[in-house]
Amino acid sequence: MSQTGRIEKFRSIVSFGYDAKDTLLRNISIDSSAEDYLARRYYARALLTSLHRTIAIPAWASLRDGNEISLANALGAFDLFIPESGFGNFDEISARLNQILSGCLLEFPDIQNLSPRRKASAIAAYLRSHNMTGIGPGREYHCLEHNFLGIALNDPAHNSLPLISAAIYCHVAQMLGLDARPCGFPFHVHVIVIPPSGFDIDGNPITTQGEPIYMDPFRSDQETPASDLRTQLNFLGASPIEQVAFMGESETSEIVLRCSKNILNSIQRRNQSSSIDAVCARYAALWSSLLLSNHLRPAELQHHLLWLMELVATDFPCDIHLVERYIASLFRGTPEVEHILESLHVIRAVDMIPKQVKRRSFEHKSVKYHIGQVFRHRRYNYTAIITGWDAECGAGEQWMRRMGIDHLQSGRHQSFYHVIVEDKSVRYVAEENIQLISPTVSELSPTLVAVAGKYFKRWDSSSREFVSNIKDEYPDD
Repeated sequence: MSQTGRIEKFRSIVSFGYDAKDTLLRNISIDSSAEDYLARRYYARALLTSLHRTIAIPAWASLRDGNEISLANALGAFDLFIPESGFGNFDEISARLNQILSGCLLEFPDIQNLSPRRKASAIAAYLRSHNMTGIGPGREYHCLEHNFLGIALNDPAHNSLPLISAAIYCHVAQMLGLDARPCGFPFHVHVIVIPPSGFDIDGNPITTQGEPIYMDPFRSDQETPASDLRTQLNFLGASPIEQVAFMGESETSEIVLRCSKNILNSIQRRNQSSSIDAVCARYAALWSSLLLSNHLRPAELQHHLLWLMELVATDFPCDIHLVERYIASLFRGTPEVEHILESLHVIRAVDMIPKQVKRRSFEHKSVKYHIGQVFRHRRYNYTAIITGWDAECGAGEQWMRRMGIDHLQSGRHQSFYHVIVEDKSVRYVAEENIQLISPTVSELSPTLVAVAGKYFKRWDSSSREFVSNIKDEYPDD
């Protein structure tokens, strides 16, 4: 695929909506015997996730506008940003939750005859006995995967943070007639179960509003005494007004914002490999935070907007129509809106500029390596693929000083290479730091092979290199 004009090409395909989905799915799973299988897989996946975002983002915008959406949809929207979740719409997530509900009904056929208190415990007991809530032993608490409802539903171990465990519990409980909602207790989301009007939590008729109970499905199938929660709040120094808020039900928008903060925290603290694309996860967290920006402090709002616009420019330029519709409108009447629109104009303009053609002419005879070769960095030991080259360092003077380029053995006047790394980052590497390797494709990181489709058609097993798909820029490589 040409690297020029991709924004409009993507937009035209995404505009077909779900009519394009079957075609995209076929290309995602295309056989490796196809001439351009890597490119097809990469761009089909990128288009499909772009299509999914056109479902998720309007849901959060609707929530911001005061419309009611289910907690499952509000949290499931995060999964629509993440290819690894395997979910493409809200109905698929609801169907998976309803399978859990069906299992609960099979195991407790008389559950509807129980009092609200006993029903609440029975639901928690079912979820915990089937590992539907909580985190298994040996798992890192802040693992990125634990923040996503859909991933928790698909994971055989169903590992999830308390917020996600509470959401699973609330869905099942609500379908069984309980008024169960998340309670935004500090540091650990609980569930508040409110008895129906005219009854207490044990089902006895009363003339006043009955007292709620609190469940912590992440930790236990037994209710958490309200006195224990108040003791914790007193220890934290919460005022009486704050205690009322902390022990009351949380708005769906507050839970979404809390989930986005958890995701950003998990990314920042990440100290182990993750199957989740951290860039997509961060992008989802920033979108949700901005769309629910009435909960953000001004400084947070500015930082989140800056980070989002950077990601749109570098990784998600095809989402500029979503930024125009849902983000620019948030800042109408402020100085920021002009900056947003100008940034989008620049992204569009850059996308339409034809790439500079670099031929293997006499002036470039010193360039030793070529597009598609795989190497290991001599100093940092990461594996990467060459996606571009310059006869000498083409970065700015400030960058060269910061990176100590002139302290390299051959300095700035050696060839430099644009590369894609196994963590999906793009880097600029001096020729002296490149050590070519000849791996089999199975020896390469699956993540690196998948992202290679952005630049390459396929893997050539005989040369053990990637076959270029950017001939318009490097016609001789």
